[in-house]
Amino acid sequence: MAQPGISICIPAYDMGGKGADYLAASFDRLELQSFRDFEIVVSDQSDTGAVAQVCARYGKGMNIRRVDFTDGPRQSSANANNAMRHASGRILKILFQDDFLARNDALDRIVRGFDRDDARWLLCGSGISRDGETVENPMVPRLNDQLRFGRNTVSSPSVLALRAEVGLHFDESLIWLMDVEFYDRCAQQLGAPVIVPEILVANRLHEGQVSAAVTKSLRRAELRHVWRKTRGRAGWRDLRAYAYQVLKAL
Repeated sequence: MAQPGISICIPAYDMGGKGADYLAASFDRLELQSFRDFEIVVSDQSDTGAVAQVCARYGKGMNIRRVDFTDGPRQSSANANNAMRHASGRILKILFQDDFLARNDALDRIVRGFDRDDARWLLCGSGISRDGETVENPMVPRLNDQLRFGRNTVSSPSVLALRAEVGLHFDESLIWLMDVEFYDRCAQQLGAPVIVPEILVANRLHEGQVSAAVTKSLRRAELRHVWRKTRGRAGWRDLRAYAYQVLKAL
C-alpha cells in the first residue's frame, strides 16, 4: 500500500459521553476534504465502545485506523504520541477530537505548505466554535520568546502539522504546557515554521475541555519542569516570564 500524503492523528477518549459525537462531527468535515490522500489514526482511550463504533461506521468511506490505548497514560500528550507512532503518512497532522477542519480545502492548503524543501513543520490559522458550526475570533499563529511558559500565541495542537521524519513527540510529563513546550522545541530544533494564516481549524469550546480542569498546583509543577529543561538557554527576560507565570499560579 502506498504511503499516504498525510496522517490525521486524533487522540480520543470518552470526554464525558460527548467524545464520539465530536469525533463524528470531525469525520463529517474530513469526508468533504478536496485532498483525498490521507489516513486517519485514532488513538482510543475510551472506556466504552462509542468511539470504536464511530470509527467503524465512517471507516466504510475513509481510511481509518483505530488503535486501542486504554492501558496508556490517561493524558493528551501520551495519547497524541501514540497516534503519531502508528501513523504512516509523510506528514503528521494533529487534530484533537473535539476540534474540526474549518474549510474543505484545509488539508490541501496544509500539504501545499510543505512544498518548500526547507518546510519541516507548519502552523495554520484557527478560530473558536461554540456551536460546532460557526467559527469566530480568528487567530494567526506566531511564536514568541515566552511561549514555553504559557504565553500561547499559536493556539491548540490542532493547528500543528510536521514531517514524520523529524521524529519529535510531545513531552508526556506535561498537560497544560504540552502544546507550547512542543512549539518551542520545534522552533529550537527545526527552525521557523511555515505559517498558513487562513483559518483552517476550529477549536470547539465546551465545558469538558482539559484546560478547564488545570489546577494551580499543576501549573506550578509544569512551569518548574519546563524551566529545568530550558534554563540553559534562558536569559533575564525568560526568568521574568517564568516568575510571572509562577506568581499567577500561587
